Amino acid sequence: MFLSLLKSIFDIDNVGKRWGVRILYLVTVVLNAAIYFNPFADTDFTPLQNWIMTFYNMNEYDPEVYDALFMTFPLSKGNMIYLATLILGDLILLTSTYIYTAMFIRNFRLEKIQSIKENDPEAYDYAVQRMPDKPIEIKKLIGRLFILVLVSVIIAIPVVSISLYFMFLAVLGLPFIFAAPAAYLSGDAGLFKSLPYSVRLARKYYFINMRSIAVIILTALVLDFLLPLLANVSMTAFYILDSALTAWICLSFGRLMGLAYCTMKDFPIKGGRRPLAI
Repeated sequence: MFLSLLKSIFDIDNVGKRWGVRILYLVTVVLNAAIYFNPFADTDFTPLQNWIMTFYNMNEYDPEVYDALFMTFPLSKGNMIYLATLILGDLILLTSTYIYTAMFIRNFRLEKIQSIKENDPEAYDYAVQRMPDKPIEIKKLIGRLFILVLVSVIIAIPVVSISLYFMFLAVLGLPFIFAAPAAYLSGDAGLFKSLPYSVRLARKYYFINMRSIAVIILTALVLDFLLPLLANVSMTAFYILDSALTAWICLSFGRLMGLAYCTMKDFPIKGGRRPLAI
């Protein structure tokens, strides 16, 4: 059972004819690895650390000293470029995660239509026309992807800040809301209705979702602990492997969002019985 769970979550290659997700994964890895090798970025923040420590060690308030320190804020252009590339890397990972989720749901529904066509050709036209969850059109999907990424960027700072202060509540609420992007990307709900719609679907799947999310988080923590050991051997290898594994974890979470959403929608729990494990 547990091995089946791992395969269903981390087998990111298993979508449709596989080429789409392979290209997505390769592009994500290359773009994130390129950030580490940016020749204009400066990762040395020692002057900034010393500047902060100077403030920390000041025992008395001296306006002239404070003004002089603020006039010499030691953040170089290279530092700012490095910080900008880190933000760009997070944006790439976020976008790739959403793209994977959209690809998974759309392929899931296309396979459902194909199954109807193969098993009952005579009822194909009638059944497809009346399907409540048809695959979303590519044009609409691109628009929804753009809107979702834009909204995610806008709310990222306040959401992260609130989550840090209420970490325990954020973790407890995650199984309810993590499939909201999938609800929006599937075309089943609008931007503002996707969150309550996700909560309604996830009420009886709460502990199942929590278990699956915990597996991904635990895997990410183990990798974060082990990967720095490689940096002692080769920084180049560390950068490339870190980019590859980070992309893999993000796409796995995107897969879980799509898998959980499709399961919760197509197989609602009735009578306390779970029809399909996520």
